[in-house]
Amino acid sequence: MKLIQKIKISVLQIDNEEIQFQIELTNGISSSSLDFYGYADEFKAFATGLISFPITISDNIVYELGENIEKWAYYMLLKVYCYEANGHTAIQIIIDNHKEPPYTNKTEFFITTVPASLNNLGQLLNDWNPKTKKEITWIAE
Repeated sequence: MKLIQKIKISVLQIDNEEIQFQIELTNGISSSSLDFYGYADEFKAFATGLISFPITISDNIVYELGENIEKWAYYMLLKVYCYEANGHTAIQIIIDNHKEPPYTNKTEFFITTVPASLNNLGQLLNDWNPKTKKEITWIAE
């Protein structure tokens, strides 16, 4: 049985230019979600890197939100890299909502995929206008 690995990003609300997003991520075994604030172009730089990924086998693309220290309201890391010389790729996912127990959400897991699928994710994010389309879903190949 093949596990469904995916990333879903939804718009929860728009207040002037600021957007409240919710991201849901799963590798079919582990999953996590995070609500956070950003802007319509929040994922553009990440998308640009993904569209041409990988340029070299040591290439990596990073989307980082906040810092992994307690003074920040939350932290999220999406790090895309090749884990084998043949080009097999992974997305390392780290989420920490920096809340006290019992509201703590700290997760780390990986989505494995292929470069072409990541290129598709990049194109999906690049073309997305969260002000007009409230949700996108990418399923890893």
